Amino acid sequence: MTAREDLLHLSPEALAHAANAGIVKRAQRELAAGPRPQLTLDDHGVLEARFADGTCCRWPPAVPIADVECGCGAAGICRHRVIAALAFREQAAAAPGAPAAIEARDVAEASDEALAAVVPTSLLALAQAQRDAGLTIELRRRAGGEPCDTARLPSATVRFWAGAALEAARCDCIRASACEHVALGVWAFRAGAAIDAKAPQLDVRLGAQGARHAIDRGTFEQLAAAVLRHGVTQGPAPLAQALSAARAASAEAAWLAGVVADLQAWVEAWSRRSALYEAADGVDLLAELALRCAAADKPALAGTALGLGQAGETPLDRLRLVCLGARTQRDGPARRSTLVMADIDTGTRLALVHDWSVPDAQASTEAAVRATERLAPGVRLEALAQGQLLAQQSVRLADGRVRIAKARSSLNSVLPQSGDWATLGPPVRLGSVAALRAERRARPVAALQDRHAARRYVVFSPAAVEHLAYDANEQCVQAVLRDAEGAPLLVRRHHEKHVAHALDAIAAALSGACGPVRHVAGVLEWQHGMPVLEPWAIACDTLVVPDVAPAAGALARLPLGGPLAASADPCAAELGALRLQLAQLLHHGLARLPRDWAAESMRLAQRLDSAGLRALASRLRALAPEVAAAQARPDGADPTPALWTLLALRQLHADAASLQGDPPADTPDAVAAAQDAGD
Repeated sequence: MTAREDLLHLSPEALAHAANAGIVKRAQRELAAGPRPQLTLDDHGVLEARFADGTCCRWPPAVPIADVECGCGAAGICRHRVIAALAFREQAAAAPGAPAAIEARDVAEASDEALAAVVPTSLLALAQAQRDAGLTIELRRRAGGEPCDTARLPSATVRFWAGAALEAARCDCIRASACEHVALGVWAFRAGAAIDAKAPQLDVRLGAQGARHAIDRGTFEQLAAAVLRHGVTQGPAPLAQALSAARAASAEAAWLAGVVADLQAWVEAWSRRSALYEAADGVDLLAELALRCAAADKPALAGTALGLGQAGETPLDRLRLVCLGARTQRDGPARRSTLVMADIDTGTRLALVHDWSVPDAQASTEAAVRATERLAPGVRLEALAQGQLLAQQSVRLADGRVRIAKARSSLNSVLPQSGDWATLGPPVRLGSVAALRAERRARPVAALQDRHAARRYVVFSPAAVEHLAYDANEQCVQAVLRDAEGAPLLVRRHHEKHVAHALDAIAAALSGACGPVRHVAGVLEWQHGMPVLEPWAIACDTLVVPDVAPAAGALARLPLGGPLAASADPCAAELGALRLQLAQLLHHGLARLPRDWAAESMRLAQRLDSAGLRALASRLRALAPEVAAAQARPDGADPTPALWTLLALRQLHADAASLQGDPPADTPDAVAAAQDAGD
C-alpha cells in the first residue's frame, strides 16, 4: 500500500484537535475490539475504508478530514474517518521495512502548488493581502517542545501536524483548516528557514519590511506634553483634546491605540479616586508610547511595535479551553475577574475578562454573590475558574482576550478538570528557571512586543517547595520553588480583603495538604534576575484557585518569616526611585508640582551616577532645570522632549536590570534607542 504522507502523521493527538478527544477514544476502542475496516488505496491515492456495517469512507489526497466523504451521513467529523486514519497509520507502521519513526517534511518545503491545492483561491488572496499589510508570526518547532511545528499568528494558531502535507494542518479559527492562516504560516516558515532553519523558536515578520511606517509622532508628544503640563489632579477635561487626537492618530495601529486607551483609563481612575490608581503606571505607559513611536522609524520593528494589520476580531472554531487560574480585582463595588484559559489543542493562552459588582450592602457576603455570578447562560464564574469550557461561536480579540457566546446556554458547556497540565508546553508551561529566562531573553523589551492580555502568565512545574512562610509585616504568603536543577523561583501573594481565603488556600496547597504540587500558575515578573510568581492557581491532587477557594485552616500553621528576595541591586533600587520621582511629576503636572522637585531630582541624579547609570543621571540633570523654568514661566521652554527621552531610557534600563547577567549599564545601543524616542 502506497504511503499517504498526510495520514501517516495523524496521531491521536492530531485527530483530537480536528474532532474531539471523546470521538478519538471511542475510535481507538472500536479499532482495538474489532472488526477492522477494509482499507484500499487506488492509483490516485484515494483511501477507501469499508466497515462491517456497510459504511464506506473515501478520503482523497489533499483533502482535510472535515471534507472527507463518509456514508454514515454525520454532519461533523465521524468516528469512521478517525478509525480510517488510525487504521491506515497502524497498517503503514506494521508494513515490512517501515521505519520506526516517520519524520514529517519541513513546513517550508510545501510548494505553492500544494498550497493552492488545499487553500481556496479567495482565501489565498486574503492571506496575500494580510501579508502585504505586514504581520509578525511566532514560529515554534517540534524541537522546542511543541507536538508539531506551530505558527502562532496574532489572531489564530496553526498546527502543522504533517509538516508540508498541508491538508493535515489545523487552525483554531472558524474555518478550522485550509484557511488563510495556513498560507500565512507556510510563508512564515519559509522566511524562518532563510533566517535559521533549526531555531526552536523564532519571530518572523512578513511584509512591510522595506519602509518606515508614517505616524504622526507629534500627536503623541503633544499628549505627553498635556500630561506633563496638567497632570491628572485636574481631571480628564484638560487632556480630552490631546487624548482624542491620539486616538485618531493610532486608529490603524492596535498597540498604540491600546496604550492611548490605557492612558485615558489611568487619568479617569484618579478622577474617580479608584483604588486601582497608581501614579507610576503613567510613567510606564508614556515610556511605552515613546518606545513604540521610536520603533515606527525601524522597518524591522514597526509592524510588531505598532500593531499594524491586527485583526480586530477572529471567529473561532469549537474550543476546549482549560482554565489555568483566575484573579479578581476590586475597585469599590466593582469587580473585574480575569480567567486565563489555554486552548488544549493549540497550546494558546487566552484571557476571559468578566466585570461584575458587589453592592456595599452585600460586601459581607461577597462569596455568596460570587457563587451566583454568571459569565454567560449556564457558565458560572466559580465553576469555570476551576474547570474547562467547551465553547462554540467564540471570538478572539487582537490582544488575546476571548469573548464567549451569550445567546443561549447550548453554545457553552462547563466541565470539571483535574489540573493535569503536563500536555501543555512552551510558552505556556515551563519546567525550569532556565526555560523561563530563555523566554524572557527572547523578548527583552516588553514595550515593543504584542500587548497580549496574558503575556506574562506562565505555568511552572516545580521539583520542590521550600521556605513556605507567612510574612506578617507584608501580609503575604511566600515560598521558594525549585526546578530539577535546583534553580529557585519565588512565589509571593499578598492579602486582599475581597478574597479573604486566598492566602489560606495557597498555604494549604503549597504545604502538601492537597497532595504533591505539580504545577503553579500565575503572573511572572523579574526582580534582580530572580523570577517572582503571583499564584493564580496551584495544581495538586485537586486544583486550587485561591480567589474562589473556601477556608482551609492552613494559614495559621505556617511559620512566620521575613521577606524572601534576591540580593539588593543598587541599580534596580535607583531605577525604582527614578520611576517614583517621574510619577510625582506626571501626577501633579507642572502647575501643582512641589517646588522642591527639581532639587530632589538633582540629588537623585548624584545617586544614579554612583550606581553607574551615568546617561540617566545626565538626562535627569538636563530635565530638572527645564521643569523648574517651566514652573516659573509656563509660556517658556517645553521640557517634554527631555522627559520623553528620559522615560524611554529608564524603561530600557529597567528591562535590562530585571535579567540576571544583563547589567543595566549605559550601553551605546540603549542610549541610542532612547535617543531615537526623543529625536
